[in-house]
Amino acid sequence: MSSIEVTLVPSDTLLRALRVMERYRVCLLPVVGEAGGLVGLISKAHILSAWGVDPLLPVSLVMAACGRPRGECLGAP
Repeated sequence: MSSIEVTLVPSDTLLRALRVMERYRVCLLPVVGEAGGLVGLISKAHILSAWGVDPLLPVSLVMAACGRPRGECLGAP
């Protein structure tokens, strides 16, 4: 059995993340730091919630904003 390891780095944009998700047909991607360790996860819902703000935002900014209490995520009214 083979597996494809698909990851993002914190500086990747929402646009790149969405393209990777569509290419590999996944809705959740790990985000890894320089040493290759997991720094978080980003979901398609996170990406779409911030898409209207700017598709070129780095995933790290969206992950930080979505870690706030409900309703305070980027793109929330």
